[in-house]
Amino acid sequence: MGAVCGTCWYCVRDMTHLCDNSMAMTSAPRVKRTHGTEVPAFVGLGTFAEAMTVHDASVVPVTTDLPDEQLALIGCAITNGLGAVFNTAQVKPASSIVVIGSGGVGQAVIQDARIAGAARIIAVDPLENKRSAALGSGATDAIDPTSADLVDEVRRLTGGRGAHHTFEVVGNPTTITQAWDAARRGGTVALVGMSAADAMITMPALSLASDDKPLCGSLYGGTQARRDIPLIVELAETGRLDLASMVTRRVPLHEVNDAIRALEAG
Repeated sequence: MGAVCGTCWYCVRDMTHLCDNSMAMTSAPRVKRTHGTEVPAFVGLGTFAEAMTVHDASVVPVTTDLPDEQLALIGCAITNGLGAVFNTAQVKPASSIVVIGSGGVGQAVIQDARIAGAARIIAVDPLENKRSAALGSGATDAIDPTSADLVDEVRRLTGGRGAHHTFEVVGNPTTITQAWDAARRGGTVALVGMSAADAMITMPALSLASDDKPLCGSLYGGTQARRDIPLIVELAETGRLDLASMVTRRVPLHEVNDAIRALEAG
């Protein structure tokens, strides 16, 4: 999580993910090079380092025996996924959901939808390994969007209506439009993926109202880190949330460039 002030209009109303002062706090340099140059850290945390100096507002203490590589997932992917399911879309038992993008955050959405009791969980990804992982995490169906029409397949699997909830976890205008089209009337479209700053989408204005279909942003899933991270840890400790399956490889720091290239290759 990034640093939050705890005192602004949003923080005191239990919306710390929208903290007015978060950007200033997280962009403030916290270390200096040996010759005195200040060094900023990504969202006030930094990464790929043996040690970090962080604001105490960025730290959530937990007592657990879960291994570090599993706990690392909670700070971003798991928390985003859980919040998107329970806060943004408010998935109810027996719902049908579509998850477009089955990477780390998408896998978290799938697992949390399973915990919420969704009856049909449709994972969408062009990579076979990610579709297989999604099926292992709780997805009931998997669609390869390069070999079948995503929207047609979703409607085929949902009685022709579309899904109760769709989650776009890519941040691409094309897949955002597909998420909209794959949701039924009265359904919810949750935008979890972060798009480029200049990305634009075009939506049918009449349908926004007549289909009663909200298009919702999902920044950090609306979660409150100090409240929700301990709950996520408990879900993992009791076996409801399978973090171990999401760790496919451990990479030493000196091989980080190879790891980045592996991520880029899918």
